[in-house]
Amino acid sequence: MFRLTWLRTISRLITVSLVLLLIGYLLPGCSVFPISTSLLIGFIIASFGFLSETLILKKKSVPYTYGLNSFIISLIGLTLLKSLLPNIQISWLGLILSSLIIGLVELIIPTTIK
Repeated sequence: MFRLTWLRTISRLITVSLVLLLIGYLLPGCSVFPISTSLLIGFIIASFGFLSETLILKKKSVPYTYGLNSFIISLIGLTLLKSLLPNIQISWLGLILSSLIIGLVELIIPTTIK
């Protein structure tokens, strides 16, 4: 179980970083620059997700809860980090789209890892 939590955390770090760079490239008015800022945001959101999974979620949760947990954590984390870090310019549409994509990827990946 602990191994799966670490795999989810690593996949969330990669997913958040890539999705933020992709959203910044595709949507006008959204930018996360430089790449190290995207990795920092990915690390912070992955850490929040790891803490929420280990402290709040039960050991045998429904797979949909991981996607929902990832969506909520990334939406809250991106909203907070948007106000704290000056290198992030992302609209509400970008926040919701990136959180939705991150949640969907986290919904699919943990069920295929098992």
